[in-house]
Amino acid sequence: MNRTLKKISAIGLSVTTAVWLSGAVMIMPALATTTDDLQAQITLLLAQIKTLQDQLKVQQPATSSYNFTRSLTVGSKGEDVSALQSILISAGYLKIDKPTAYFGSLTKAALAKYQAAKSISPAVGYFGPKTRAYVASVTVAPITTFPAGCTSAVGFSPTTGLSCAATTTFPAGCTSAVGFSPTTGLSCAATTTTPGAPVAPISGLSVSLAADNPAAGVLISSVSSAAARVPVLTLDFTAGTAGGMTITGIKFHKSGVLSDSSISSAYLVESGKVLTQYSSLSGGVVNFDGLSLNVDAGKTRKIIFAIDPSTGLSAGNTVAFTLSSVSDVTVSSGAVSGSFPLNGNVFTVTSVTRPDIAALEIVSSSVGNSVYAGTQNVLVSQWIATATNSPVNLTSVNFKVIGSATKTDIKNVVLKINGTQVGSTLTSVGSDGSAYFDLSAAPAKLNTGSSNIQVYADIMGSPSFNFALELLNSYDVYAVDTQYNVPVGVTITGGSGVTITINQGQITVTADTNTPTGNIAKGGSGTALAKFDIYAAGEALKVKFLTFKLTFTGSTTTISTMLKNVALVDDSGAQVGTTINTPPTPNSCDNNGLSVTAGYDATGAIYYDCFGTSASPINYIVPANTTRVLTLKADIQSGATFTTVTAALTGNSSNLQGQTSSGTASSGSASGAALTLALYPLTVDKNNAVGTMTYAKGATAAKIGSYVLTASSAEGINVSNFTVTMASSSANFQNLLAKVGDTQIGTTKATLGGSDAVTFSGNLSVPTGGTTIVNIYADILSSASTAIYTTLTTLTSCTGTGASTYSSVSCSPTIVEGQDLTVSSGSTLTVSLDSNSAPNKQVIMGATANSLATFRFVDTANLEPIKITDLVVYDLVSTGGGTTSTVKASFSGLTFYNGTAAIGTASLVDGVVADTYKASFHLATPVTIPQNGSVSLELKGDVASYSSNGATDNKIHIFKFDAVGNITALGVSSNQSVTPTLSSATGNQITVLRGKLTLTGATLGSTSGRVRTAVDDIGTLTFTAAAGGYDVTVNTVTLKLQGQAVSSGTAAFNVDLIDSNTGSDWSGLSAQSCNPATGNSCSVSFAFSTIPTITAGSSKTVKVRVDSSSFYDAASTAESLSTLVSAYDKVNWGDGTTTGGLYLQPTDVPIVVSSVSY
Repeated sequence: MNRTLKKISAIGLSVTTAVWLSGAVMIMPALATTTDDLQAQITLLLAQIKTLQDQLKVQQPATSSYNFTRSLTVGSKGEDVSALQSILISAGYLKIDKPTAYFGSLTKAALAKYQAAKSISPAVGYFGPKTRAYVASVTVAPITTFPAGCTSAVGFSPTTGLSCAATTTFPAGCTSAVGFSPTTGLSCAATTTTPGAPVAPISGLSVSLAADNPAAGVLISSVSSAAARVPVLTLDFTAGTAGGMTITGIKFHKSGVLSDSSISSAYLVESGKVLTQYSSLSGGVVNFDGLSLNVDAGKTRKIIFAIDPSTGLSAGNTVAFTLSSVSDVTVSSGAVSGSFPLNGNVFTVTSVTRPDIAALEIVSSSVGNSVYAGTQNVLVSQWIATATNSPVNLTSVNFKVIGSATKTDIKNVVLKINGTQVGSTLTSVGSDGSAYFDLSAAPAKLNTGSSNIQVYADIMGSPSFNFALELLNSYDVYAVDTQYNVPVGVTITGGSGVTITINQGQITVTADTNTPTGNIAKGGSGTALAKFDIYAAGEALKVKFLTFKLTFTGSTTTISTMLKNVALVDDSGAQVGTTINTPPTPNSCDNNGLSVTAGYDATGAIYYDCFGTSASPINYIVPANTTRVLTLKADIQSGATFTTVTAALTGNSSNLQGQTSSGTASSGSASGAALTLALYPLTVDKNNAVGTMTYAKGATAAKIGSYVLTASSAEGINVSNFTVTMASSSANFQNLLAKVGDTQIGTTKATLGGSDAVTFSGNLSVPTGGTTIVNIYADILSSASTAIYTTLTTLTSCTGTGASTYSSVSCSPTIVEGQDLTVSSGSTLTVSLDSNSAPNKQVIMGATANSLATFRFVDTANLEPIKITDLVVYDLVSTGGGTTSTVKASFSGLTFYNGTAAIGTASLVDGVVADTYKASFHLATPVTIPQNGSVSLELKGDVASYSSNGATDNKIHIFKFDAVGNITALGVSSNQSVTPTLSSATGNQITVLRGKLTLTGATLGSTSGRVRTAVDDIGTLTFTAAAGGYDVTVNTVTLKLQGQAVSSGTAAFNVDLIDSNTGSDWSGLSAQSCNPATGNSCSVSFAFSTIPTITAGSSKTVKVRVDSSSFYDAASTAESLSTLVSAYDKVNWGDGTTTGGLYLQPTDVPIVVSSVSY
């Protein structure tokens, strides 16, 4: 053994010992073949020793203390005994070399000393709950150390000048990676080093291990396939703040068992994209030469070192890579710094079967080999991908665009897998020709078997040039085995793709969507006849000449008497060719390859002309991939006689020249819409939506005429003045004015005589193809005759100018008669009782806000709204023979309501006759009845209390309008008096009582299937005396029983009223016999000898009891029985003042006591 080999052996032994003490794994270098190689590997081993001593970086997390779950004593054995002995050894109480896992006398003595030192009582060497609790409570927080010279993770070391952000964390109780923790008794070798975020130095280039450096892993290598692009080391390259840096070379040192030939390729990868492939691999050193990696000032580039393992490697062999020293990184200028060596983790070779690692083969497929410039969504590349063994996830693809075409002309590049887009659309190819698709966020799954990969793009330029999408390098495709989650090797066939030639650009001519339609006006200057879209696809195109034609219908004359100043302009404001001032030109024009002379054709209906010729081109340029809108315009002469005109571009031959390809092409044809020459730019008509109008004399601002002004679709009209002539009867009117909407036009004519002609001047605009309504208003004199005024107004003239042509226009026809007008003497009003008015009812003394009557006021003339200013209501008390001397007024606070709003209040006073009172209302805010509408007013009042002696008991009050003079109404506009018509304007009977009785009924027991019995309580009657009134007495009650159960011929049966409280006959009553008669009914009456009294505000409930045992019983049907109070006079009662003869309210009956069946 030579000296060098002896040195290697010695170093290997030292390293092995150090590694064994630390618990780490040592990777021996590959066998060297020369002395220089041996020396290099010695240097590498020494560097690894230093690494183990200074950093001791392994993958295990920091270890916490042992979790003791049982008590220990002499004779105990196991892992927990070893853990206890480790604590005692590290604390100095147990003098043995290492734990034995057996609890003997030495362990007991050492434990007793430990307990005494920690004040654990009793200190007898028994490891029980107290000691376990103490050990568990001891802090196990890890200890963090900082790089040399650092006291925190902030800033830079004053000793080394490197970042203090990198920290090393030792297990609990440890201050270094040597020995065992005195707290946990476990090894201190399990350290974790966390790289800090890269911090830019002041100058030069700093190299550090990336925070996401790959963890230890595997390299899959089988007989026929292997993993590919496996990341084994990730580094951060950070340029100083003083300036950027350029990396020109990087060297990685290989360690482990694998030979150089076991690495088939190596790469530098950034953001998933391969930057470069290795230059050489020799003597365990992977070289990347000739780099030009720029790192901007103060910025960091994260570079991944990845390898392809060869196939057929032996499982269990290991490899790791290191950036050993500053000299491994070369830069164009400046210094390199870092905490070298920078070590990658260990990767172990493994092989897999069933299934083998996946493989992916990609084969080029044909696509079209030519495309016109400007064509969008073109299939430019197609490939068949075949995955074997397992599906793969396609994570990225990097195509390379080659050829003479400008790369930026290839835009909106889309990647599709089996017809579905994957990844984002690339707006354009990179300047380096790359079309890189990053699918890492959502990888595309390629199932086993074949998948179709397609690339689509917009080819927006480079005519006469070519391009192809290459996929030459296997590393340009990154795919991951879905079974083993490792990148796989890719085989590419036909990677140069298909070369596609870009043909010259084309021009497309179409009618613009906004080409004019409808009418055009005589005298119109610069009238648009048609609009055309011209699109230059792929390259800028020069238009040398364009021919147009105008097709007329109707009669035509010399073209210059109909059109002049024909011009073609684009939407950017540029003119195409020269204006044809007086057509025709002397040109000989091209019409799709045929020569035509400018002017009419043989039919005299089609006019041809052109802008430019082949001999005298106009040289108009349409930019590449741009649409220009061309508008053909002309001045329409006042002498034009045609009916319609249609403008078109005829299409030309060889009138285009590509500005890049220099090739010639032809433009197509396009036609505008047929435009109608408007004969009457402004028409006037009577507004047929307004018929004969009727007003009361005295009406103000009455609409007396209405006209519709309509502009043709050629242009809008600005009307400057119009004249309205009045009929000879116009002396009955004054204050004549004109309005459009609410805006007055011109001035008011205050006084009118017979047949006045009034001109209104102002700015009245009629929109293109639209209408404007002009209304004429006047006041009708109160002295006007009531009559029909035929054609009161006539529009006799109007003038204005075209909104765009500014040519003079006048109305057509010139004379338009207006509407008829009826003047009447005034409005009419009908007053009646509203259907929702209060019915016949009883009100008790002291009750407030009682609804007494509701009256409906209806406008029946439809002339104008009506306002009511005063009302007089009468209270008739004569019903029952009363007079104002015997019946007190009883009501106060009489108030009319319009909805919920009180509009007037009054009091009753003696009327003009002995049997009435009256109340007069003056409405401070008059009630307005809409024209042809109605208003209902409700009268409410308070009843005087009994104690005030202001009311008479058991007297009827009827509120009404007694005569037409009771209502004062005026026309809102005319202020003319309105004479009302009374139509049953009389309210219902309101009876004033001292007290009030109400009655309700309810069924008892089952309503069907009842059992016939001698004692059958079928329902209840509840008698209620109104609160606020007086006690009531009940004199008689009559009940009617009807139904099949009491069919005619049924035996008589007893009916009784039973006191619900006592269960006996109510107030001394006795049962009454009910004898069914014709109609299947019978009635019983109860007259009280002892009159029952019901206190005000309380109720009394009695049961209705019948003997149903003899009720009719059919074999197969249910027999019904209804019991009711059938009429208002079937209950006779008194209120203290009137002791009898009072009855229920008619609206309260019938009252159903019960409804049952047997």
